[in-house]
Amino acid sequence: MPEPTATAFRFDHLNLHATANAPALRLFSDVMGFKPGWRPPFPFPGQWLYDERGQAALHLVDAPASHGDGIQIGHIAFRTGEVADSVLTRLDDAGLSYELAVVPEAGDVQIFVPLPGGLVVELDTPADPARPAATYRSRLARSAIAAKTVPTSYGRSES
Repeated sequence: MPEPTATAFRFDHLNLHATANAPALRLFSDVMGFKPGWRPPFPFPGQWLYDERGQAALHLVDAPASHGDGIQIGHIAFRTGEVADSVLTRLDDAGLSYELAVVPEAGDVQIFVPLPGGLVVELDTPADPARPAATYRSRLARSAIAAKTVPTSYGRSES
């Protein structure tokens, strides 16, 4: 699949939180045919499920057993070929809060934008080649890595 052009965003994936035995997981794999595949070494457990085109369309995060068989939407993600700094400038200009993270081993910048009502939109962008990827890590991403937990809230970046 070709990379989107600058300022063009396309759907990338849906992030779901579920226990390993959730009925939804059987739907995705046994009925719909999604297959587990490579996942970056995030500091929290989960798996990526790939569609027939090789796209990791479902990103599953392991929920604690106390979660039951339910499934929750973590976020919806879109990808662009536009460098992160450009997108961040537009978010700042629009007065929108966001949180940053960098995908381990891939170097993509993840920009998490919380919206009223609880939906979080992730914007996946390449890092600016002139800026070290590590400088994109923000307060919440650093604390999540240190605690080996999944961030549950998002706020304006401090990086």
